[in-house]
Amino acid sequence: MKHLAFFAILLAGTVLAHQPTTFSDDPTGTESGRLLLWVSVFAALSVVIVLGALFYGRRRARARGDSMDAVWIAVPVILVAVVGILGAQSLVQMFSAAGKPAFGVQVTAHRYWWDFDYGDVPVRLSNELVLPAGVTVELRFTSTDAFHALSVPEVGLKASAIPGQNTRTQVRFKKVGSYLGFCTEQCGLGAKQHRMRVLVVEPEAFERFLAAAATFKPPPPKTEELRSGIELFSRHCASCHTVRGSSAGGKAGPDLTLFGNRTTLGAASLPNTPANLRTWIRAAPDLKPDVRMPAFSELSDADLNALAAYLESLRLDDFDFANLPQP
Repeated sequence: MKHLAFFAILLAGTVLAHQPTTFSDDPTGTESGRLLLWVSVFAALSVVIVLGALFYGRRRARARGDSMDAVWIAVPVILVAVVGILGAQSLVQMFSAAGKPAFGVQVTAHRYWWDFDYGDVPVRLSNELVLPAGVTVELRFTSTDAFHALSVPEVGLKASAIPGQNTRTQVRFKKVGSYLGFCTEQCGLGAKQHRMRVLVVEPEAFERFLAAAATFKPPPPKTEELRSGIELFSRHCASCHTVRGSSAGGKAGPDLTLFGNRTTLGAASLPNTPANLRTWIRAAPDLKPDVRMPAFSELSDADLNALAAYLESLRLDDFDFANLPQP
């Protein structure tokens, strides 16, 4: 009887201690909730079995005139009660935290970069997703080529991106910060550098950012260098990249509309500095295996400076994401 009681307690505690997270990559976005519900049901049944076995053994002992040590009853009951309460709290927290998503973002995985479309708002970002802290958001994943999977370890987020399918998950970042995400699938030679960042800001700052991004237009060039940069971009880059509000409308590569606000480049491969940007433009294939961006080794230093200056000018003022804390 004693061995049965402790085995049942161990089973209940183990089940409750290994509850799934609130994130899911199933098509409906509710699989983890259903799983946790069933786990809680089986944990409750384990509690009933433990208590039933204890009281049944106590009655049998009394009928035989034997004594049953009260400690063998009290300790299992207390332990089962504690793990049961913790499990119930986790269940309540999960459903209360998820709630109804405030908005959705379409996440499209490419080899090797990420695209984020805010849907109802005309905002498209690449490789750096801006979200508000403390707000539930639905992310809808798909892929244009291979199997990909986005993982953000700090918050337990993992979701699959599958060609021809849409998978969904709900996520809520509690704290402001810059969170690193990466692909956990072996999607090609550049898989190790298939990264991104989630830039989490206060809700008020997010609303200002989204409104400003929706109406963004490239600033008019004020210097000869910027005019040269625009010309070079139109000649070499516009067929693959988009800059909203300009003639550049390419879809093969990341959207560069707000490139100046990015903290990284090359899908979070390098910090976004003028020196790194010039190196990336000149020799991207040397920095990232299997990248589809060609090397522009023919460009002079002056050309690279002009291109970098133009790209850095594509920014919204008053949004410095580089200062966000990194968990």
